[in-house]
Amino acid sequence: MTYLRTELPAALRYALAAAALILSQHVMVFLAFYALDMPLALDDYFWLFPIRQLAMLPDASPFVAIGAFAFCLGISGALARLSLRRAQRLGRGGGLALGAMIPTLQIFAVVILALLWPRRDAADHYRAGDPAPPHQIAIGIFAGTALIVVAVAVSALTMGAYGWGLFVATPFLVGLITGFLANRGPVRSVGDTVGAVAAAGALGTLALLMLALEGLMCVILILPLAAGLAIVGGLVGRAAAKRLVDPRQPFYSVALLPLIFLLDAAMPPELPIATRAAITIDAPPEAVWASLTADRPVREKPGLVGLAGLAYPVAARIAGEGVGAHRHGSFSTGTADERVTVWLPGRALAFRVVRQPPAMEEMSPYRKLQTPHLVGYFDTGETRFDLDPLPGGRTRLTVRAGHVLRIDPVLYWGPIARWAIGQNVGRVLSDVRRDAEGRHEAGLAAHSRDGQSPAQLAD
Repeated sequence: MTYLRTELPAALRYALAAAALILSQHVMVFLAFYALDMPLALDDYFWLFPIRQLAMLPDASPFVAIGAFAFCLGISGALARLSLRRAQRLGRGGGLALGAMIPTLQIFAVVILALLWPRRDAADHYRAGDPAPPHQIAIGIFAGTALIVVAVAVSALTMGAYGWGLFVATPFLVGLITGFLANRGPVRSVGDTVGAVAAAGALGTLALLMLALEGLMCVILILPLAAGLAIVGGLVGRAAAKRLVDPRQPFYSVALLPLIFLLDAAMPPELPIATRAAITIDAPPEAVWASLTADRPVREKPGLVGLAGLAYPVAARIAGEGVGAHRHGSFSTGTADERVTVWLPGRALAFRVVRQPPAMEEMSPYRKLQTPHLVGYFDTGETRFDLDPLPGGRTRLTVRAGHVLRIDPVLYWGPIARWAIGQNVGRVLSDVRRDAEGRHEAGLAAHSRDGQSPAQLAD
């Protein structure tokens, strides 16, 4: 009964300490808005998720975002530690303790942990004076989750590096650290270890989304590579936990991450991607040329490219004629400013992109994401259309386009980029064929009404 009488004060102390940590995030956001001389809306979003207010600022400095993320990560770590101690005392609630790491969810996790009553066996164990059983697997998951957030913030947001460090080394080390810590003490099964690694990855992904460090589609695109590397790292960490005496050794490898990030930032790849595709159109070159230069939308469906959030053409408009004319290419992510470099009516049209729109549109509740990879890491150079007349009033339309990819590992991202380019090029060619053939048929119908037969028109 003595232990039970102390439970209410313990729960109250936990609730007050956790509330102070959570509210410190609101104070930080309030002070940031005050320093920036910006109005702050004290609405439901502010109380549930204060960091969202900073992420929604359209012109906030990256240093403001970095400081806010670092502060929230520190608070999440303190909450997780406090909640793990609470879960140990209760003999349950390890998953809730990990939930205390995630913005917004941490409020509900803290409330539930404060209201939970200890299991009877946990109370007897505590009364006997023995320490509560350690939640090593939860500690491992917390460490892996924190490493994901720190790695993305340092590599992407601070250094603008998207390469081997972020997409290869980080998933492996997340698995290594999670697997090692989860197996310190009693060694867990392979299934439990893989489950801990998966939990760290899921919580880390959720934290990235909530902190506006990434969008959902980028996470989905890298998932096959990252999941495989993390599982391998988890198994290596499990093996190390059984053999290594010094628990610090696996953490030495984490110190290499900033160096890899620096190398990725200093030596970004430049993978040229040349695309060539052709299509036969049942219309003469004049009709195809009219379709290529018309101010009109692209009516073909974007398919999987659009579903994945990757940029796809929506419409085109050319202001003027001849070399040097402005071409405005409307994409799903914005407008490309283009300059005509070849203008041969009925024969060839080429243009070079001067200003690029973002490469993709992220799935996120935020207006602004701290994701530099959306601009500058995938560029389009010159696109050229050649029109070759064929017998029977048909046209062979050939398109050539050049792109540059600046994200490693190119062996992984290269095929994805080539697939997306191929889908967009095929969509444009199909749309031009449909429009040109429609124009030609409309012209034939008009001439037929004037008394000319299709055979005469073909001659």
